[in-house]
Amino acid sequence: MTKRFSLETNSLGAVALLWALAAGAALAGCDDKFSGSGSPDITVTPTSISFGKVNIGENVDEFVRVQNSGDGTLVITGISMNMGDTTDYELYWNTENEADTAFVGITRNGENRFDLPLQLEPRTEFFLILNYAPTDDTPESGEIVLTTNVGDKRTVTIPVGTASVAPEITVSPGTHDFGSVPAFNPNDPEAEPEFVDVTVTNIGQLPLTNFGFSLSGSQEFEPLIGGRDPRRESNAALLDDPDEDGEAGLSPNASFVIRVEYKPSTQGPDAAQLIIESNDPVQPSIAVALTANGATPCINVVPAAVEFPASLVNRDDSRPVNIESCGGGPLQIESIEIAPGSDPAFALDATSLPTFPAVLPAATPEQALPSREIRVSFTPREERVYNGKLIVRTNDPSSPEKIVSLLGRGVLNACPQARANPEEHYVEPLDVVVLDGASSVDPDGPDNRPVRFEWVITDRPEGSTQQPREQVNGDDPTIGAPDDLTTPNAQFFVDLAGTYTAELRVTDNLGLSSETCETSAIVTIVAKPEEAIHIQVVWTSPDDPDQTDRQGTDVDLHLRHPTGDWFLAPGDCYYGNPNPDWGELTLESDNPVLDIDDINGAGPENINLNEPENTETLGAPYEVAVHYYSSRERQTGQDYGASTATARIFLQGALNLTVENIELPAQDAFCKVAAIEWPAATSTSILECFDTKP
Repeated sequence: MTKRFSLETNSLGAVALLWALAAGAALAGCDDKFSGSGSPDITVTPTSISFGKVNIGENVDEFVRVQNSGDGTLVITGISMNMGDTTDYELYWNTENEADTAFVGITRNGENRFDLPLQLEPRTEFFLILNYAPTDDTPESGEIVLTTNVGDKRTVTIPVGTASVAPEITVSPGTHDFGSVPAFNPNDPEAEPEFVDVTVTNIGQLPLTNFGFSLSGSQEFEPLIGGRDPRRESNAALLDDPDEDGEAGLSPNASFVIRVEYKPSTQGPDAAQLIIESNDPVQPSIAVALTANGATPCINVVPAAVEFPASLVNRDDSRPVNIESCGGGPLQIESIEIAPGSDPAFALDATSLPTFPAVLPAATPEQALPSREIRVSFTPREERVYNGKLIVRTNDPSSPEKIVSLLGRGVLNACPQARANPEEHYVEPLDVVVLDGASSVDPDGPDNRPVRFEWVITDRPEGSTQQPREQVNGDDPTIGAPDDLTTPNAQFFVDLAGTYTAELRVTDNLGLSSETCETSAIVTIVAKPEEAIHIQVVWTSPDDPDQTDRQGTDVDLHLRHPTGDWFLAPGDCYYGNPNPDWGELTLESDNPVLDIDDINGAGPENINLNEPENTETLGAPYEVAVHYYSSRERQTGQDYGASTATARIFLQGALNLTVENIELPAQDAFCKVAAIEWPAATSTSILECFDTKP
């Protein structure tokens, strides 16, 4: 078990509230637009918990992120756990995605230690950690229930499910060719039988029992355990405890070896199957193909039965079928066809069929089996069950005609509807927009919701590089966790002024997409700067293969005061002097601010000035410049070569000037770009470039 803490001295309400308030205050300190007092909302990720197979005596943690994705204070008034057997579960919580330092919320005996209500400020979160430690092999299910102050989500239910445990057999190798073996001479003291060791392993969670062995085909092969044939009644006890651990059967993760000896009485082709029976519910009988002296062809078809569990009526569906050569001789495929009498909804993809006869080479030990993939298509015309058969004819002497069952079900399906709320956002550059698709519906899907939500930026200002994320980083909003396509919401950092279009594409549980149905949702984001002067620069470096990663070129934006000098404080605003004091000493609004310093390619970099001074009185305009600070990758020193920049100047919220094709041929290049007059609110291109900075 991992390290846990009780809540006898620290309550969830006190600790998490202090954390939430601190996080909210930190965001507000950077930009007061990141907090709000509107309506709260709750997002849980994932929306359900499913434990895989867990051995009795082991324990597993699953995490659920609980986030206030709204603009008002989220109040959680209740946290409960309704399970079939609560002694198998314990619920913890933490403010970080970390189990080792988590606090106990609900104990295995049902004691609830949460101190409620819990208040979360906008964009803050905590984690619920459900620990599952099964005490028996009975699958458990239940739910975690949160009670909140959100209008349409007053009760949020997180379903919990577990997989059943069972024994599971695996056998290796599944086939073996002894090759050419002469007749065995028992009178020759140096004669040794050929053999192969077949390993039987239990990869399940319960013991494998009820073992049985038989050999179909040539009796020249002899299976032995510890030198004795388990098929003989006198040796039956060998199968009671084959791993000899003192417990009945083959324990989980344990193995035993069957040595199959081959000492033929006469030289000639031999083939057999070693059949191993057990209490594996999925594979109660498993066969090992044995061949010798004759390189016998062998066919294996994967899957053994082709199923189309739910295919849309009047739409084509298809599944692959692999024909494998599993013997010591080449496998010749004579024909492949859908059997007469099969439903006409099944068909073969003609483009996937070989020219007959087709030959697959013999299998090579310890290598992948030679194979050929074909495809079976299924096009249901109505909502019902369909049956058919696939016939593969080969030169395999034991199975010259391999029959594969075909099963399909046609279903009707309503189009999923993508819905976004709101559909328009009016923001400033560097704001973080919450893209909300929680109101999307699937009329005939589980819980009436789609299963996949993809946010795609389909239009954006030139130079913008940001993508929707599950959650942006609070300290650096240009990075963050990738968008989780199972959740309806995403966050988008608006890196440039201009207009953006975000499209929500949803998919239902049968793979039908809102794109196909033309029911996707469109969200428009208009980013307009409020400052009197807003300057941005973006750039492209053709030799940088990925200008959105964490490596790349560094171009710096400069704004020079009419009385200042380039690269000298306080007259030049740039990365080395990002917030100089200009104008009146006690007035902050006449000071410029560099709000992004991009050091790894593409930009943007932005400078804002809210109250410019009178350039007529100062006798000179403000000037804008760009400097190619670094063309090299910082760790490897790779030189990405020339870059080309674009500068845009917004005056009083409107785009006033764009200067394109600012050529930066090498590191340290410097270009004067534009002059800005105030209060005339005009800007003029003065593009002039130099090899080095002044």
